[in-house]
Amino acid sequence: MIVSRKCVRANPASADPLESPTAPPSLATQGSAATGFPTERWQRLAGRGLHIDFPVFLAPMVGLSHAALRRAVSSYLPRSASSLVFTEMLSSRRLPTELLGASPETMHHPLERGLVPQLIANEERFIAGSLQRLRGMAPAAIDINMGCPVTKALKHNWGVALMGDAKYAEEVVRATVRHSPWPVSVKLRTGLDDDPAYLVSFSQMLEAAGAAWITLHPRIASEGRRGRARWDYLGLVRDAVSIPVIGNGDIQTCEDALAMLRRTGCDGVMIGRATTARPWLLWQIGEALGWPPPVGREGQMAPLGPLEEAREYPKAFGIFLDTANQLFPPEAALKRARFVTHWGSRWLEFGHEFWKRIARGQSTAEMQAIATEFFDVPMRMWERTELRS
Repeated sequence: MIVSRKCVRANPASADPLESPTAPPSLATQGSAATGFPTERWQRLAGRGLHIDFPVFLAPMVGLSHAALRRAVSSYLPRSASSLVFTEMLSSRRLPTELLGASPETMHHPLERGLVPQLIANEERFIAGSLQRLRGMAPAAIDINMGCPVTKALKHNWGVALMGDAKYAEEVVRATVRHSPWPVSVKLRTGLDDDPAYLVSFSQMLEAAGAAWITLHPRIASEGRRGRARWDYLGLVRDAVSIPVIGNGDIQTCEDALAMLRRTGCDGVMIGRATTARPWLLWQIGEALGWPPPVGREGQMAPLGPLEEAREYPKAFGIFLDTANQLFPPEAALKRARFVTHWGSRWLEFGHEFWKRIARGQSTAEMQAIATEFFDVPMRMWERTELRS
């Protein structure tokens, strides 16, 4: 069981702020050993070279989960913590003949750790060739996409379409496990229909086929990001399998992440688009769980509240821009900076105006100057925003 602080500043002189009234005060300061993490399920994977002791993971997002955002998010990982970051969806049809690093999608930072390439795949010959190519990334694991709901994926029997044919999906997992020297995970949705019994049996099939863990976004394909994710399904799946289950969906704040861990008993939370605005969520959650600050932020507290978070934004954006400028060709760096701002600005006061200014920037240096000037006056960051589109 994970015991956590709430994501608020506590008065050190006040009563024990831990949510569990029976927990000893030392639980707030002992990191993973104190918070019940890593769970026993993650510990079983240590023999396969996978050491995970922090329960927050960056989601694979098309156009977003490239090296620049991964670097920005990882810079807020608590010191000494080990987690995973996922690439954006990579096509198994293209990878076998692609030079790693020739495109921003396959570029990785030399200091990256815990990198998990995500494959969209359904044919063994392409899976085998892709895994051979991905050796150059030194991945921690490989993830199979069984959750993408876009029309193109459905037409090609990729993504969530695989959930419509359990036998075919099983063959895809077994083929990947056969060719992979790394653990293989699967990211899935509830399915094509809202059928929790089918979801449970499908998840059990994935475990039997060799999946090392499952990440579940509990929405059906047609919902996209609309409505509410069915967190109760996370508990159903976790009770039905013995491998780790990561929860994904509707995580926008530190409190959201802690609530998912508490309510579902899942083995970690995966955060997507909120990281484009709040990459420091890892710092906030780590602080709530008793972890030390990130490297370079020793003695500091995580930004909390609308004003502090807005002040942190240009610093995080600067890390993103520096990495994009270092790794990507100029136009690719600008394109990705505009896209990450397109999403991240939705949490910002006057965010649309900020995005318009950034979109006009003609260099990463100009974009950084725009951000510095924009946040020279006090701004606020909203807790939550609408993510339908």
